[in-house]
Amino acid sequence: MRRLDKIMYPESVAIIGASEKEGSVGNELLKRMLEFKYNGKIYPINPKYTSINNIKCYAKITDVLGGIDLAIIAVPAKFVGGVLDECHLAQVDNIIIVSSGFKEIGGEGLELEKELQDKIEKYNMTIVGPNCLGVFNADGKLNFDGCFAPTVPMVGNIGFATQSGALAGGVFNISEAKRVGFGQMVSLGNQTDVDALDVLEQWESDDNIDEIMLYLESIQNPAKFRKVATRVARKKPILAIKSGRSAQGAKAAASHTGSLAGSDSAANGLLESCGIVREYSLREMFNDAQVLEKCGLPKGKRLGILTNAGGPGILATDSASDYGLEVPTFSDELQEKLKKITMPQASRKNPVDLVASCPMEDYINVANEVLKSDEIDMLLVIYLYITGRHDMDIQRNLEELKKKYPQKPIVVSYMTTPDFFEKVKKEIKNPGVPMFDDVSDAIRGLSLLVKRKQSLADIKAKTPVFDVKKDAVDKIFAKAKKEARTLLTTKESLEALKSYGLLEPQWGSALNIAQAEKIAKKIGYPLVLKMSSKTISHKTDFGGVIVGIKNLEELKKAFTSLETKCKEAGVWNSVDGIIVMQHIKGSGRELVAGIAENGNYGHQIMFGIGGIFVEALKEVCFRPCPLNMRDADALINSTKAKSIMGNIRGKKAVDTEVVKNSLLKLSQFVSDFKCVKELDINPFMISEDGKFLTVDARIVTK
Repeated sequence: MRRLDKIMYPESVAIIGASEKEGSVGNELLKRMLEFKYNGKIYPINPKYTSINNIKCYAKITDVLGGIDLAIIAVPAKFVGGVLDECHLAQVDNIIIVSSGFKEIGGEGLELEKELQDKIEKYNMTIVGPNCLGVFNADGKLNFDGCFAPTVPMVGNIGFATQSGALAGGVFNISEAKRVGFGQMVSLGNQTDVDALDVLEQWESDDNIDEIMLYLESIQNPAKFRKVATRVARKKPILAIKSGRSAQGAKAAASHTGSLAGSDSAANGLLESCGIVREYSLREMFNDAQVLEKCGLPKGKRLGILTNAGGPGILATDSASDYGLEVPTFSDELQEKLKKITMPQASRKNPVDLVASCPMEDYINVANEVLKSDEIDMLLVIYLYITGRHDMDIQRNLEELKKKYPQKPIVVSYMTTPDFFEKVKKEIKNPGVPMFDDVSDAIRGLSLLVKRKQSLADIKAKTPVFDVKKDAVDKIFAKAKKEARTLLTTKESLEALKSYGLLEPQWGSALNIAQAEKIAKKIGYPLVLKMSSKTISHKTDFGGVIVGIKNLEELKKAFTSLETKCKEAGVWNSVDGIIVMQHIKGSGRELVAGIAENGNYGHQIMFGIGGIFVEALKEVCFRPCPLNMRDADALINSTKAKSIMGNIRGKKAVDTEVVKNSLLKLSQFVSDFKCVKELDINPFMISEDGKFLTVDARIVTK
């Protein structure tokens, strides 16, 4: 038995705080269960009544003879602890607490919630809430409406778990208008016991739930969330809104990575790593849910577009390009077939423009011919009501075509009058073809089908282990710790990353001009000098970097200048060397990578476009550590960084496998050394001959 089975599928329910008082939560709970025709036993509990709605009422739950699967508690917060004691005596271990007045109000509420936690552990109970709306299960054999939402949603196969009870009520109110059906809902409330992960694990093996929607305000255990959600998302699509998108944790960060790694960057990286679709509005969530619920996965990303107006067809083509879909020009053979079944003025290349005056039959005949061909993987139909009205007829016929071609998703965008969707609701009980009023919403949904298809086919989720020189890095960190330093010098940082196999330009460290000359002779010119200090974090701000040194004379002058500056500033004693480094001939291609610890999200790895404008451009992507190969691919492909890694103006493309392995090695580095607080490589430079090199690095420990 799954942990939440008796909460989601109870055969008997006690409502503690049931009431005859209209508008009270106890009254609404009982009313909803009766109106939804709950097919189980109901036990109202309230010492004020002997019966409510002609149902026998009990003074206490211990007065009920026989077993009770679930108790729903709707009494003032100060009485909830005592009610839990009574539930324990009655051997009722599955509880929903809808009562509010706990940690969400602070002060006394925090103490009451602590009391709840103690009793949950003491009695080994399973509790949803407190401060929640309840749960809902539309299972036809059960019909369990265990919440006090004012309406019942359109019934379907979506599970919705939410940290906002009010939002659940609102979603129920609009579900029918949005054409999205729900099978189950869990309002999590304060998550004192049951959280979103418990619900995901429940629905993972529930055949009544095919798709999952989440509204999250916090992710309490990101590491566990990643493990569970990744597993569940491979079985069922998960859509999630994560609210609270402020960058609060980045205020005091000194590193590039830290300044960009706000709470939302971490949450976004975590959700995407799990394979969860991140949504930013209810509109997006409802639109995407409609497609994922009603469409199978396409074989590829070729889109056919059928319209009766040129403008919407062009908009759809542009949107398809934005979302990475292909709109192939139809073959001469297919165009010839379409010519026989369309009006003379129609365009048949793709998009197929049937023109405004076309009869309804043209829509269906062309749709059938295009779906029958092997030239598309999915179809978007656009109908603009201009002359004769055909919207209902088109929808009816598309429903039949969906049955005929189940392997090819069909979506439709209707630009018609508002009463159309009301007509559909009355005439078509459960539409199988998703309907939209905006073509871009329809195409976004189709793109998610393609993305999910690719994700499920991708088995490269392994985390490789590289042969590294961990002992050498142990010594570096031990030395810094002995000297009570949290900042590694540039020299130490470069040595540490080199020990983990990251490629670097040729370099050496010198404390005097003679040593610098020797290194220069070995490396060759041009050169760069960089101070390496135990106390100065940002060398450039200090003026501790000199570039473009072309000969021995310039080397002597630059070295003397840097040494003098350090001595005059009183920091020479903190310098463990001046780095003499090969100057990589500027290809203009600078990337950044880094690692930052982000609260309970743990270590996050960043990658993107680097240089001095990294914070301004914010062309970076985050993923949680440890990184797997799929995450490394996503880091490379999710920003414009990928576009500067190819052949640009005669400059050789970088080997993306080298880039990927560098990111994986960074992840292994921080997995081996959890003492790392911040790590910046800015820049990772691509040389003219395509080498991917660590030019500078900064590491800070906790």
